Amino acid sequence: MDIPAAAAGSATVPWFALGIVVGVLGVLLAGLTAALVLRRRVADHPAAAPAAAPEGLAVDDLPGFLETPPGSAGAAPHTGWAALTAPPVPAPPAPVPLPRARRDTVVVLASMAVTALLLVGAAAAVAAASRPDGRRGHSSSADATRDRDGAAARLTFGGLVLEPRAVGVTATYPVVEVSTDGEQARAHVEFPTFNCLTGEAPPDPVAAGCTRTQTEYAELASPELVVDREGDGLRVTGRFPTELRPNGSAPTPTGRVYELRITVAPADAGAGRGWRPADGVLELGSGRADTVDDVSVLRSDS
Repeated sequence: MDIPAAAAGSATVPWFALGIVVGVLGVLLAGLTAALVLRRRVADHPAAAPAAAPEGLAVDDLPGFLETPPGSAGAAPHTGWAALTAPPVPAPPAPVPLPRARRDTVVVLASMAVTALLLVGAAAAVAAASRPDGRRGHSSSADATRDRDGAAARLTFGGLVLEPRAVGVTATYPVVEVSTDGEQARAHVEFPTFNCLTGEAPPDPVAAGCTRTQTEYAELASPELVVDREGDGLRVTGRFPTELRPNGSAPTPTGRVYELRITVAPADAGAGRGWRPADGVLELGSGRADTVDDVSVLRSDS
């Protein structure tokens, strides 16, 4: 059974997340310790004061003695016109650099923040990569079932009477594309129509002299469309409202709804994946049409 393995895998993520949290706390504690050590080191070794002039050395006063000998008058004040220009603007004071201790603290805190963000990002990436069933890198059972139940078919059918007329019939030759992944299904149907002066839909409307009219289109998806597996084949049922798609204008509903029943199976007895020749039957009311040889194909992923 896979239950113990799934439980062990699911327990891995909480332990990994706990390790990430412990790592973040360790980084923060280391950063705070480094900041305190740097601050204490700077406090124990303050910046050296500028060196003072050594004591006991004589000061040379000869230049001053020569300019103003003892008993002489001082320098005469300078007279003249007062300067009319504005005094020079003093230079702005130089920015005071941050103390070394503060710079070291800022660097340590920035490094701590970057490391914490990286660790949190790693934890988020691991959590996103983990599967809901606790196993990393493996598809869940639902995905495996969906892939195994996938199928598609492209079918072209022979003539079918769409509507009887007072003289002749309106015949159609449906083209169907259907696909399913085991849960959701979608189908696209084209109804090329011909007015024929015959009682039944001829095998070749062009050779029978039928007049081509507008093509009707229909789209249908789950849940209105029902696609069931029948061995390697499919059974498709649904009510398809049709519309006209003229060139250069928006689609126009026709107001007609066709209830289709389609069955399709591989034409050969072999098994395997990929596209294979298919045989199918389309039923509309009391009418019935078979697939055209060498045109219809079926793909099954089972």
